[in-house]
Amino acid sequence: MNQCGLCERQLEHGYLCPGDVLALAERLQRLPALFIELGLYLAPTGRPAAERVTTSHATPPLPLNEVVLDLRHGGIALVLESWRSDIQSARGWGEPAITGGLDYRVMHACRWIGMQLEWLAANYPGAGDLAREVRELEGNALSIIGGKKDRGRPIGQCVSVDSSGVVCGATLRHREGQTSVVCDWCQCVYKGEQDLLLLLHYQPREATDA
Repeated sequence: MNQCGLCERQLEHGYLCPGDVLALAERLQRLPALFIELGLYLAPTGRPAAERVTTSHATPPLPLNEVVLDLRHGGIALVLESWRSDIQSARGWGEPAITGGLDYRVMHACRWIGMQLEWLAANYPGAGDLAREVRELEGNALSIIGGKKDRGRPIGQCVSVDSSGVVCGATLRHREGQTSVVCDWCQCVYKGEQDLLLLLHYQPREATDA
């Protein structure tokens, strides 16, 4: 018998229980959008907005919020890429190529790790530590952004297809007042009745039967 590396539940085999696998998958879906939103919090809010945008030389520029800076320029991206590197090493693969800006790097690392979850849960002894660190990253981001904001009502899975033919599959959420739905993962926009009808038509069978 094994133990889940996160909740320590007894398992017949593997290193992460189904519940924690699902929670990890959902956190990996949410992190890219949270990472982008953190960029709005780089400047402290200690002064009125009018003062923050003044062009007067008498008012020195605000320093950057160091906590947000650490998360945006190091913390989240580097932690995720470090885990990806270790997973690829464990699978006998070479080092991952790191390209693009920080927003893309976080999205790409989250998506890549998310695609390995079945293997990780069954074969990777560090799966519990990975899940714990991703949970902490999300918690750190939410402590700045605020965890009570409307995350939206789930309405289905994103059906956009990338250049390699892979369907996105991320959970789509509709927030009150929105006139369109934007995928937090791939940024595909669904707007208008025709888009929503196509979205419904191409939903996986298990999603439409639920």
